[in-house]
Formats: sequence, C-alpha cells, structure tokens
Amino acid sequence: MPKKYGRHKKLYERISHLCEVDADIVAALPVFIIRGEHEIEVEGCRGILEYEPEKVVLSVKNGRFTALGQCLTLSDFRSGVLYIRGNIKAAYFGDMAAWEGETC
Repeated sequence: MPKKYGRHKKLYERISHLCEVDADIVAALPVFIIRGEHEIEVEGCRGILEYEPEKVVLSVKNGRFTALGQCLTLSDFRSGVLYIRGNIKAAYFGDMAAWEGETC
C-alpha cells in the first residue's frame, strides 16, 4: 500500500476488506478517534471554519465536522491531524440543519 495511507494503514486495509471497497476510497475518508468525553482526534482536517469555546466546526474530506461542548481547544494541527480537547458533549459529521427535526 502506498505511503499516503500513513499511520492508519492497517485500519484502512481492514475497512477496505470488510466493506469490499477499494483502499483508495477508504483512505480518502476522514477518520475520527473519540477518546472518552475529553478528546477527539480528527485526521483529514483541511481547515478550521469556526472556533469558539462551545463549538468547533472543521472542514474535512467530504464535508464538515462539528464538536459541541465547553472549554473546547484545538491543538497539534499538523499533517491534516487536529485534536479537539475539552468537555465534549456532542459531535457530528455533516450539516447540522440536516439533523434538526429529523426522526428515525
């Protein structure tokens, strides 16, 4: 597998195999690693769209990622990887307007 897969090479390989999807497609997707209620690692971050202590909105591959909480901070932005730390209450991928009013 080419070097562009970086440190998540094995993860991409497993997802690719399980979903029967080409590894290049899987590698193009953002990766979110949630560690409890206090940290989210975002791989594939392309930029910061909004940054407040209660809300962080990021531009990621194929969309937007939003984290809501208290005392949110950003750190270690390098090589497309960013850490959101603080008291995280909610996180979602996509447009919030699409979630509002929706039921299962």
